[in-house]
Amino acid sequence: MSRTTPQPHPLADYADQIDPQETYTVRRVAALLGMAPTSVSGMVTYGLLPGSRVRPHARGGRQHVWTGKQLLRLAKRPVRVQYDHAKFSSATLYRVGCRCAVCLDAHSTESRERRRALAEEMFTTEQRRRVLDLVAARTPVAEAAEKAGVTLHQVYGRANWDAGFAEELDEAGWSLCVLGQDDPQCSTAGGYRGNERGEAPRPACRGTGCREWRRGAAQQERGAAA
Repeated sequence: MSRTTPQPHPLADYADQIDPQETYTVRRVAALLGMAPTSVSGMVTYGLLPGSRVRPHARGGRQHVWTGKQLLRLAKRPVRVQYDHAKFSSATLYRVGCRCAVCLDAHSTESRERRRALAEEMFTTEQRRRVLDLVAARTPVAEAAEKAGVTLHQVYGRANWDAGFAEELDEAGWSLCVLGQDDPQCSTAGGYRGNERGEAPRPACRGTGCREWRRGAAQQERGAAA
């Protein structure tokens, strides 16, 4: 299946970032456009980046290069693109403008994988293990994150999409329980809020049970607001 439509060149939105005096390789163009080098190579094959010179690569093989002036000229040219789904990958076709359901899904998958790869780099296996060990030793999650060199947002952000890490964090979080799992107020509003006054004062609980109560309550609140 293919279809044809005129549109601005993919470089058009990035023209102000192109230095006319510089030389651009596939990797530099990929960094400019925020895409994988393989997608830029697909654009070359697709005819969207004509005029390159082919030079030997230091690691063997050959590489395409363009001058900044060439890229600026290309950025000004509207292109008429035929989206050939039999010939090119959906991720590449999204990059050159196709917005069909298949290409949108491929772009979402690629973006999600890129974000998760970055998250892996910024919050390593060793750091995750340190957070879990600290929490299991009764260290509050925010303090454990700081000691591991990450942010609280990174910890809970990882737990939102990494089911395995979320389960381990919940298991470690039981150590933070103020009341104990068998107490009637565990996993309740009263347990979560605590009681700083009275004859038997106790702090707010951030153990797994009370955090689960709070998550459920927040979901209900959002549902009611919607």
